[in-house]
Amino acid sequence: MQMKKLRVLWVSPHCWPDYYLRPGGLGIKSQGGQTVVMYYATEALTRLYRSLSIDIYARYERGEPFEIDLHERTRMIRLLCGTPETYVPKEQFWGAPLEQFVNEVDYHAERNELRYDLIHAHYADGWHTACELSKRWNVPYICTTHSLGKRKRANALRTGEATAAELDRKYNFKPRIASEIKALKNATMICPLTVEEGQYMVEHYGIDPAKVRVVNNGIVLSQFHPPKPRAAARIRRELGIGPGEYLVSLFGRVDPRKGQAQLIEAAPLIRDRVMRATGKKVRFLFLGWSESEFSRSLVGRMKKLKVDDGFILHPPVNNRETPAYYWATDVYALSSTYDILPIALLEAMGCGLAVVSTNNGGPSEVITSGKDGILLDPRDADNLAGAISGLLIDEKLRGRMGAEALRTIRERYTWDRLAARMWRLYREILTGKGASA
Repeated sequence: MQMKKLRVLWVSPHCWPDYYLRPGGLGIKSQGGQTVVMYYATEALTRLYRSLSIDIYARYERGEPFEIDLHERTRMIRLLCGTPETYVPKEQFWGAPLEQFVNEVDYHAERNELRYDLIHAHYADGWHTACELSKRWNVPYICTTHSLGKRKRANALRTGEATAAELDRKYNFKPRIASEIKALKNATMICPLTVEEGQYMVEHYGIDPAKVRVVNNGIVLSQFHPPKPRAAARIRRELGIGPGEYLVSLFGRVDPRKGQAQLIEAAPLIRDRVMRATGKKVRFLFLGWSESEFSRSLVGRMKKLKVDDGFILHPPVNNRETPAYYWATDVYALSSTYDILPIALLEAMGCGLAVVSTNNGGPSEVITSGKDGILLDPRDADNLAGAISGLLIDEKLRGRMGAEALRTIRERYTWDRLAARMWRLYREILTGKGASA
């Protein structure tokens, strides 16, 4: 059937998709994989479906534009959510700032005579906003997951990040989780990034499985393949990687869940095994490095293990520059303790890299271990070191696994595929055939 003009509101107060275009925009102010998703998913949707227009609502901060055109028929609108004078971490939104934001969106829509057919909410702050606006406007809403409070809290306790009381103070878990439960219960449809994430929500949040529709992440494959050897060689020179050295990379913000600590623990074993087998040195690149108490603790651990000379701590770069850093890499390590479906994993595979990844979470739905990557528990330093050193030592295995990784991405993980899936779900809801609250 032919749909009429459709206006959809996308919302996540902390997420600024325009930061994807800024040099060093990712890795600061809570901008990461979700930023990439909201940038590229909206681009693909409005490019492929001409009857669709999207307004993205986010928090205003002094110095940022109130409104910009992000893509054709996609604009981003910033409104007040707490003080505009300085950056406010998303963990501090709960309470008055979020209620202010809901009222601001409601008032902006009324003042500008905007009527939305559907609300698409991202992350817990977006879910809360959508739940409240849905009641006021009587429109359906979808929740896409990027993180879950219950799971994040459980993982932090399991890895010993802090005590329960310390975690609750730092991340405001109690109001966040209470809001998540309410928003998910009342959502028309819920779109986790993986099957496993959907099962977790059914079991731990008590949602109706009939409302679950999995929608994966994707990449723009042409940005990553084919590799450009001259660009890769330039990056290796700039990083100081010699012809007799291997490079193992991990991209992402410095965070206890992102895997930097696990790779550091495995580094002495990797260097020793590769040196004995090939006579070559191994260097490690952390792209997206920033200074914090946690990052300083990581440097301290490197020094204690006497591997600090092997690590390159590189600040965030413009995202259009990141493909060259992948191309300069020999093996990509996603050694996080848990990940839903990280964009960096898909990008590395799209570059034709052999990857070693956590088996905790969504990567196990992307990778067939031993075929297009290796899955393991990165907390086992010996196993992590064995997988990475094995790929560095065996060039044929590395090449074969990288080729299979590229095939997987080409066949299953592009933004156009995601957009087609999302469009079908919009139609399902708005024609009265979809799940309901």
